[in-house]
Amino acid sequence: MEACNIGPYDQASGSFSDYVERLEFYFESVDLDLLSVSQSDPQYESKLERLKSKRRAVFLGNCGKDCFDAIKSLIKPKSVKELSFIELARIGIEHFDGDMNVTQSRYNFACRIREVNESFQNYFDDLNKLAKTCCFGGNIDERLRDQIVYGINEDNIQKQLLGIKILSLDQTMSICNEMKTEAMSGTLNLQNREMTTIPDDVYNLNDPELMKSLGAEGDDMKWWETEPISKLYLCSNKISTITPAIANLHSLTLLDIRDNNLQTLPEELGKLEMLARLELSHNQLSSLPSCLSPALQQLSLNNNVFAEFPPVVSTLPALQSLDMRDNQLKELGELPRSIESVSVDGNKISGITLESYPKLRTLSANSNVVSHLRMGNLPSLKALSVCVNRLEFIEPLLNCPELGEVMLGKNFLTSIDFIAPCVATINVLDCSDNKIAALPDNIITMSCLRRLDLTNNDLNSLPPKLSLMDSLTSLCVEGNPLRTIRREIISKGTAAIKDYLRLKLEPDEVEEQGPTLPDIKPDEIMMKTKVLELDRQKEISNDIWDQALVCGVVRLSLQYCQLSSIPEQVFNLRGSLQELELSGNNLHVLPADIGKLVKLRKLNVMNNNLRDLPEEISSMNALEDLNLAHNKLEKIPECTLNLSALCNLIISNNQIGKLEPSTMMNMTSLQCLDLENNNIARLPPEISLLPSLRTLLVMGNTFKIPRADVLARGSTEVLAWLRNKVPQ
Repeated sequence: MEACNIGPYDQASGSFSDYVERLEFYFESVDLDLLSVSQSDPQYESKLERLKSKRRAVFLGNCGKDCFDAIKSLIKPKSVKELSFIELARIGIEHFDGDMNVTQSRYNFACRIREVNESFQNYFDDLNKLAKTCCFGGNIDERLRDQIVYGINEDNIQKQLLGIKILSLDQTMSICNEMKTEAMSGTLNLQNREMTTIPDDVYNLNDPELMKSLGAEGDDMKWWETEPISKLYLCSNKISTITPAIANLHSLTLLDIRDNNLQTLPEELGKLEMLARLELSHNQLSSLPSCLSPALQQLSLNNNVFAEFPPVVSTLPALQSLDMRDNQLKELGELPRSIESVSVDGNKISGITLESYPKLRTLSANSNVVSHLRMGNLPSLKALSVCVNRLEFIEPLLNCPELGEVMLGKNFLTSIDFIAPCVATINVLDCSDNKIAALPDNIITMSCLRRLDLTNNDLNSLPPKLSLMDSLTSLCVEGNPLRTIRREIISKGTAAIKDYLRLKLEPDEVEEQGPTLPDIKPDEIMMKTKVLELDRQKEISNDIWDQALVCGVVRLSLQYCQLSSIPEQVFNLRGSLQELELSGNNLHVLPADIGKLVKLRKLNVMNNNLRDLPEEISSMNALEDLNLAHNKLEKIPECTLNLSALCNLIISNNQIGKLEPSTMMNMTSLQCLDLENNNIARLPPEISLLPSLRTLLVMGNTFKIPRADVLARGSTEVLAWLRNKVPQ
């Protein structure tokens, strides 16, 4: 049968009668005329029914969506399959070719109320069809909105709609669709609705009768598919009170009431025993209930009016993160031993004493009036920030073996002797705007130090041995009364300062700088290309290494050389080497000396037997490309998480089982992350928040969400899908 090319019915192009007549001619041309079946044929009835079915199918398949929807609406409650083409055509002629009664149409529209068991989508679709014959013109969105508000037949939704002063059709549809979706997901989002109180129905969301009404029979959702409410977002409203009825929401794991007008909280809040995250920032709170959930892990209280540290905080056995920035605290009270992150910036705290907190990783107390700081046993502390305070002296940091970042700018410190016990781990030290007059001799032992900020102090000179610190790539000394270094040199930056200081080294100190260049004639080709390729060579002569040193090799390839360790001569090239290829060897570990290759931009160690990387890699600040594929890594090495220049990380075909996005947020330059063919059981949505990430490859893992069809669409779609799943 030839394809029908009549096209859909267009009311502006002619009458519906003409359209039907054209269809009849088409039926004759393809032997679909009812008269083509002889009544004497023993199969007359069955053939006639098949003809009628085909004629109806051709008509409905070609008449167009508007025509189809109109006829479907007009014949309710019958189905289009119950009528023949002739019957459908007659209804269409009466509707499209008859005289339109606008008054009757608008009356029918105004009388359309949502049935108790009717889904919102079905109700809206029917309203939309009725509106097409009402001649509403440019006001159609407003009329649809008003009719939905009037006819939604759901009190709790109607209250929300009536509570919004300027309500659009899009907002109306969003709110009406939310109740069903949120009931199924266990999440209710009521942020930015200008609410002054929490609706009573919200407190009763776990009421079985309400859940049944949300999923009434005949709707797209069944009541038994609803989930108890677990996440409630009420931020950015004007709520001033929470009633004791909050205890009804016993299944809550997240309660977000940021940016409201709360002054007090009910004691019943403590009955939410499953609550793991409580967001109360930007309110007017000065106290907390005497009891809170023992499951609470995150507590945000910043930008309130707390003058005293809440005693209940010390009783929270699972608390990991506490944010009390911008309050009026005068002291930092007792913390639970489970605490990992504390932020108390912008308060009036005069002193900080932390005795023993084994899990504490970050402490931020900027912009207070801290004059004394005593740090006890803090074995996990990685970042300490106490800028803009009144510190004159800090007791030695004796028990902070993991400390990597120390920020102490804008205080009154006269020395940095306090860092002596943990010099080996610190990679960032900011002591700008203090009163430091000299640097300690042991500063040269800070092998991981990448950034040292001594801006605006009282330094008269710098120790020449600073030039021997290969890891040091940022040295800020502006604003000091330096007498031995010209301002012109300082203005040229770190490299120029280190070059100048190197000239001031004693002869026996220069040897520490690096190997002496051999007195040989450079190889012309190697001198020109700066490349040395030694792939698959089992023995390498000293002459070749000498040439590499003299020529200042930039790229070195040692692939498939059966290496079980990296030749020591490689590290003699640290002054020039930028690319190192070590794939296809038998390396089980990388030596700590790898951290000396501070100019390295590309490192390829794929196809080895590595289970971890040395911490010294964290000092390789120029590293942009790191290939760790086909090894035996069970996690992303911690030393890579703070490589600020890293753009491409390939770690496919390993044994990685878990991702922790919160530890990866310092990878601000990361553009490509290849995690294919690992054992990742869950892909956390937060990984999509890495600011520069454009390519994410995760095929071949054990997680089931997102599905394979989402992954097949490429990185852009996968990242967009993940961002939509990030909790607000």
